[in-house]
Formats: sequence, structure tokens, C-alpha cells
Amino acid sequence: MKKILSFLSLLFATSFLVACSSSNQPATTAELSSMPKIEGITYYGDIPKNPQKIVNFAYSYTGYLLELGLQPASYSLDLEKDSPAFGDQLKDALQLASSDTEAIAAQKPDLILVFAGDDNLETLKEIAPVIEITYGKSDYLQMLTDLGHIFGKEKEAQAWLDKWDDKVTDAKKELKGLIDEKTTFTVMDFFDKNIYLYGNNFGRGGELIYKSLGFAAPAKVQEDIIHKDGWFGVSQEALPEYIGDYVLVNVNDKTNQAAGSLKESDIWKNLPAVQTGHVIQVDYNLFYFSDPLSLEQQIDAFVNLIKEAN
Repeated sequence: MKKILSFLSLLFATSFLVACSSSNQPATTAELSSMPKIEGITYYGDIPKNPQKIVNFAYSYTGYLLELGLQPASYSLDLEKDSPAFGDQLKDALQLASSDTEAIAAQKPDLILVFAGDDNLETLKEIAPVIEITYGKSDYLQMLTDLGHIFGKEKEAQAWLDKWDDKVTDAKKELKGLIDEKTTFTVMDFFDKNIYLYGNNFGRGGELIYKSLGFAAPAKVQEDIIHKDGWFGVSQEALPEYIGDYVLVNVNDKTNQAAGSLKESDIWKNLPAVQTGHVIQVDYNLFYFSDPLSLEQQIDAFVNLIKEAN
């Protein structure tokens, strides 16, 4: 009898300890991402698969999040808010900098996105789980697949990529006969009155023209830009060395004056691309990013402008 009582007492005590231990475990409020290993992406903390409040400082990927049905609660650049491709999807978002740690904490985010090397990473990690992204490690289309894996949106990512393939095929058919496949393009914009040229991995239409549509850059652009840093500041005097058969000029209200000053110069007026009417001026606010939402509108605008130029 004593053995039975001892056994029952031990069983009761064990059950009590297990119950107490279970009651002290935190409740799981969100399914966690499987956190796939992806070059250029680092995770800090438990990443939710379906985050409800994302504070985003990796502004190049805002359009990717929106395409996957993930709504950022913040933005970093006016270019995000003013993007024609995003419409009013950021109207309720708050503009924040990664240094605004008190304001970020007040938002109670369940996920924060930052570019690699953010000075405030250590503090942000204490506020919420963080995804740190090294820009350029993933191709502009591969990035959609990568984010799809992280958030369990693989089907949505692949559906867009399939649709994009069809859209690019249709655009190439429309352009055939208007411009030769060997036509070269130069992509440029202005910053602080200076001229900048871009390769195939820094937005401004570079990914669309060089990668999706397959047009080439002039040899000098390939040598000094595409095979190096991806962007390049150039003087008016050196500009002719970098200009291809067509020039894609990104302009908005803030850079109109700088663009106008260049257009008045003899150097610009004497460029063959200018003299043949092969200057394609585009909306900087639309062409700045290379996310899915931006690309869809860029390709339509580009095809229409090429038709007008020919």
C-alpha cells in the first residue's frame, strides 16, 4: 500500500510540475518563417511568416512587399510615397528613419527590414525581429522569389514572374521593327545638378532595359559602370563617350532645372542621339525602383515612348 501511495504522490508531483512548466511558456501568436538560407539576407530573432506591422527601411523592396500582399507600416523616402506605381498604398504609412528608435518602438512592429550596414541595427534588434538585406546580392527578379520563400508566398511570387515573362515577350514583339536588337542605351539622371549614369542594377530603368528587354550599353558604360560600381558621375565634357543610340533621361520636379541646363549646352545638342530624336525622358519617380509594381508600369511607358520617338 505504501508503494502505491508513494507512486501516486510522485505521479501527482510530476504532473503538477509539467503543468506549471507549460503555463509559463509564452503563447505563440504568429507562425514563424522557416528562414531559408539566402545569400545576402541575415535574420535576427524569430521572423513571422505573415507579419502584421512591418517597419521598412530597405526602401528598394517596398514594391516587393506590396506585390506579395504585405503592407509596410512605414516608408523612408518621399520617392516611395510619390511613386505612381504604388499609388495610395502608403497613404497611412508613417515616414521614419532607422535612427527614430523611440517612434519605431511606439509602432510596436512585429518585423523590421533594413539594408546591411544600418548604423542602428543593434538597437532595432531589441525592438523587433529584423531582416537585414545586402543590396544587389540577389538579382532584381530573384529577390521576389527570395522574399516569397521567407514569407510563405512562393505561389504569389511565381505567378507574378510568369506574368512578367509574358509581358516582356509582348513588349519585345511591339518593339521589333521600331528599334534594332543591337541598339544601345544609356541610362542617366541628375542629383544636386550633377550628371549620373547607371548600369543594370541600380534602378532608373537599368534592369528593364539591359536585363528584361536585353538591350546593350555602350562599351564605355559597360567598362566604367556595369563592370564596376553600377553608377558613375560624369562631367558634361566626358558625356559623349558614354552616350548610346538612345538616352533614357530620368527627370522629376526636383531635377528639371539641372536637366534644362544640360539641354541648353552645345555638348548635349551635338549628341547624335539628341539630333535623331532618340532621347527618352521618363518620370524619375516611376523609374527609380525596380520592384514588380514599378516594372509593370515602366515597361508600358517605355514601349509607348519608343513608339513616339519613331
